[in-house]
Amino acid sequence: MSDTKYFLQGRTKENAPLFIALEKEETLIGRSKECALILQAPSVSRKHSIIRISGRDVYLIDLSSRNGSYINGVKVEGEALLRDSDILKLGELEFTFRTEQAQEEEDSEKTLIDVKKQQESSFVKAFGLSAREEEVFYLLVKGLKIKEISGRLFISQGTAKNHVLSIYNKTDCHSRIELARKFQDF
Repeated sequence: MSDTKYFLQGRTKENAPLFIALEKEETLIGRSKECALILQAPSVSRKHSIIRISGRDVYLIDLSSRNGSYINGVKVEGEALLRDSDILKLGELEFTFRTEQAQEEEDSEKTLIDVKKQQESSFVKAFGLSAREEEVFYLLVKGLKIKEISGRLFISQGTAKNHVLSIYNKTDCHSRIELARKFQDF
């Protein structure tokens, strides 16, 4: 069995990066002081959900919360299996579920991952995208709409739209499909 670490990634109200390690077999999430992960938001129930680690599997269990628990936009009924990069929505709060495996397990994929990251970095540099435009760019080519991008990056829809227009201008593209093709061919 490998040493796999699990955590939630999100942003604070001040838009600072937030990483929450999931180190226990069960992590109770909610507004109550009894919870291991306390989320102070009115849309989160006192005891909202549980993240349960069972061997190599990780589950999100909704505790009949008022506003529900969602994985990638799908409401969790009972419990649901989590996978790396899944988007969790608990009430109004959104997190990305991440896994980190021991180094020896990643070595076989490392070369492919390094090549992809190098390609992405070269594309961003070649077209002079800013750090924020880079974030918007990756979400845009993944197929997210402006409303979804603004929610993920905690920016207004107008700001997200301005970044998209700037990316189109810098890359001389006129649509998401054209941008994705240009990136793929790069």
